[in-house]
Amino acid sequence: MIAEPDDTQLFARNEAGVSVTEELRAPANLKVQLKGLGLPLKLVVRFVTVRLSSGELEVLATSLLDQVAYPTEAFAEVYWSRWGIETFYGRLKGRLDLEHFTGETVMAIQQDFQAMLFLSNVESIVSAPAKAELRQPSTERKHPVQVNTAVSLHALKSHMIELLASAVPVEEVFNRLEQWLVHNPVSVRPKRQVPRKKPSAFRSYHYQRRVRKIVF
Repeated sequence: MIAEPDDTQLFARNEAGVSVTEELRAPANLKVQLKGLGLPLKLVVRFVTVRLSSGELEVLATSLLDQVAYPTEAFAEVYWSRWGIETFYGRLKGRLDLEHFTGETVMAIQQDFQAMLFLSNVESIVSAPAKAELRQPSTERKHPVQVNTAVSLHALKSHMIELLASAVPVEEVFNRLEQWLVHNPVSVRPKRQVPRKKPSAFRSYHYQRRVRKIVF
């Protein structure tokens, strides 16, 4: 989709609290393909500007067009409320490498996606007792801690068969996992801000190919 030129001027204005509604039109070279897929050739989108705590201007795109029902000033809080959803998508695509499908058919992709969601749901259940224990105040820790998702997902990788099809009692496996997660937490620093540096193409390739760790 392409937009009218005015929406690109929102960054240039550098003004928070601006709401602009525009019509996005499909490029001419994609119209036939979109029609074949039954997708619309036009979309009406609302652009809203939000000022981040860093001073940076963020331009959000939304289908919530009614400015009375959805006032512009409410989008900043709603934007931050979506952070948990965004990080979950990041976990599926990054830590669990969702886009590395095991097959090319629709069924294979659906199975991979459903398997990842199932794994994430099981991880939430298994890690709940450890999360509750780690939330308890402690004088031995300098910072609050929480369950390390990388550890919990790797733990499930090694214990999923025991949970689903093993003679070992489920309670025993749960207790073992809980102790593992409690003793391998990650610190939480709410006010910590690390400046983002745009990596070069070479560093990005090196990270994706040789550094980035995935679970499965």
